[in-house]
Amino acid sequence: MAIRPFRPEDAPRLVELSLGCAQSESDFVLNPYWQSEPELFAEFERFGIDPEEHLLVADAGDGEVLGVVGYLRRPGDAAAGMFCPIVDRGERRRGLGGELVRAALRRGLELGIKLATAGIGTRNRAGYSLLAAHGFRPVRQHFLMRCDAAPRALPPVEKLEFGPAKPDDADAVLSIYRACGFQARTPDEMRSALGDGRHAHAVARRGDEVVAFVEIETHWPQRIWVAYVGVTAPLRDRGVGSNLMAWAVAGSFQRGAQTALLMLSPANRTALRAYEKVGFRRHRLVDVLEKGL
Repeated sequence: MAIRPFRPEDAPRLVELSLGCAQSESDFVLNPYWQSEPELFAEFERFGIDPEEHLLVADAGDGEVLGVVGYLRRPGDAAAGMFCPIVDRGERRRGLGGELVRAALRRGLELGIKLATAGIGTRNRAGYSLLAAHGFRPVRQHFLMRCDAAPRALPPVEKLEFGPAKPDDADAVLSIYRACGFQARTPDEMRSALGDGRHAHAVARRGDEVVAFVEIETHWPQRIWVAYVGVTAPLRDRGVGSNLMAWAVAGSFQRGAQTALLMLSPANRTALRAYEKVGFRRHRLVDVLEKGL
């Protein structure tokens, strides 16, 4: 079985493999999670990297693709998310999954990746065992939460107005973002996110002051991801975040989204209750594993 770099003509088959894992809890992997060819290419465009460099496929020799593995990262980043190995059902238990993992580890070294992170459904015992056998170790769990209908309206929060973020809101949004302890982001990166066309931002204002924000990733327009929800400290635990998120997600559904997704630590019970109030439900429980390369 030849393991080679991805070619654009492989995209339909990789989507088929991904869809096969998305339907069953016993097969589920967090990535790849593509439902169409545009979703596959949009994911790499979002990160500014080439799929030909970061994806490997198992080729039966006649062009038939029987498996896939790879990485997702920012350009040149030493930490990467790993696309878990997916193998055609007819080829499972024949060692192909192990071949794909080993090929991915070699490719990771060539790319300068020092830390690989993979997400896999807790009931995908075969996939978990495969990764553990190659040195991956569990570090945490997340709920993958899903909402398939426009959120219902929540009781209004007094004296707050919700609306789209404006370019000159970047500093205020970044201040709340940093206070919440999210992943490091520079002022230029925040301004870029506000205007890159791959994100939608909503803010809550009290007078002229921005007191909360929601960031939604829209690189998959029909399946949006709620990336960040932040509220100033004095207004936390008062329903501001859930109200703003309901408003922002409902707007995305009006613009054509069919599903909204988010990741959440099971330990964050307050956020879990807030998101369930908006209309999100627990879709999958995911184990996150890491390996240093």
